[in-house]
Amino acid sequence: MALTGIEIYKLLPKTNCKKCGFPTCLAFAMKLASGQTELAACPDISEEAGKALASASSPPMRLVVIGTGERKIE
Repeated sequence: MALTGIEIYKLLPKTNCKKCGFPTCLAFAMKLASGQTELAACPDISEEAGKALASASSPPMRLVVIGTGERKIE
């Protein structure tokens, strides 16, 4: 499930450094939540927060089965 801007903001450094091109970390989080910017735009994000955000933003995947019986492919 996609994270909201507030959930993303909680993981950001909250320095409002403007290095990402946005005036505040909250503005960056909202743009990130809407898919209008990339996580890599924040140079100060911690490795731990980066991993958490990257895994949360990955699209959900499920196993797909095609065919039946011996001709079934997963």
